[in-house]
Amino acid sequence: MHTAIKTTYDTLTTGPERDREYYLERHRRRKGLLHRSGGGRLARFREIAKYKRLTVEEVLRGELDRVFISEYLCYMWHVNPLCTYCGIRLTRKTLTRDHVIPSSQGGPSEPDNLVPSCAPCNRAKGDRSLLCFLVRRARATRDEERAVA
Repeated sequence: MHTAIKTTYDTLTTGPERDREYYLERHRRRKGLLHRSGGGRLARFREIAKYKRLTVEEVLRGELDRVFISEYLCYMWHVNPLCTYCGIRLTRKTLTRDHVIPSSQGGPSEPDNLVPSCAPCNRAKGDRSLLCFLVRRARATRDEERAVA
């Protein structure tokens, strides 16, 4: 009961759909040498949105389809990340995740409780509640404006 082991395997001739061009394109794509526009995750969401319509009533009731929630989270975290508190544009290096309800106060580490923020705002908020943080920040801004005037 001997099984034959194939020792010579030619990846360029495995089938008609995987020819030399297929492997060359795959190599270029993996190395970042192949530039295509309009593809990716957001293009897939746009295609899905053509067939699934979203109404204002569904948004107000909170009955969103999972694909729309996923699209929003992708956009919020990857496409155009802005600090939730001060509104500056974030890069991969400056992006931090902040818990709206701090974990020290029982806030879950779920996507609903996480928002993108810059490091200074994240440190300033610390383990305070969102309301406390916003009130302190408004007071500090008002005091600065009075000092200047």
